[in-house]
Amino acid sequence: MRAPGAGGGLARGPDVPVRIALALLVAASLVPAVLRARAPRGEAERYCEPEGRGAPPRGWLGCAADPGPRRPLTDTERLLLGRPLDPNRAGAEALAFVPGIGPRLAGAVVDDREARGPFTGVEDLVRVKGIGPKRLERARPWLEVRAR
Repeated sequence: MRAPGAGGGLARGPDVPVRIALALLVAASLVPAVLRARAPRGEAERYCEPEGRGAPPRGWLGCAADPGPRRPLTDTERLLLGRPLDPNRAGAEALAFVPGIGPRLAGAVVDDREARGPFTGVEDLVRVKGIGPKRLERARPWLEVRAR
């Protein structure tokens, strides 16, 4: 207990330098956050429609403004981007990933295409044994016959 009139004054004792050091450490740790908050913001990245770029064997997915020659997307790239496959161009391996098709029917689609010619529309896939209206409706969102 303090004597009356002794006054509060500054705290003294062995823990004062530790408290000052901790206060400085906390203040110093806030400096990067304050600097980031005050930094000017650059223009937000713009989304681009992915397209195939580069020449084989080194190709990549890029934007129209990227360097390198433009090339069509491969079946694998179309699958990864969620784009529909053309049953006239896609191989059995890629068609096997289309819901409702599977590996067996994918091979049958390729065999039918080679034996009877290209499909004029997605609806023509019903000519393949094993693909009926229900299976075709399940696969339709992932298939698209493009003009050659």
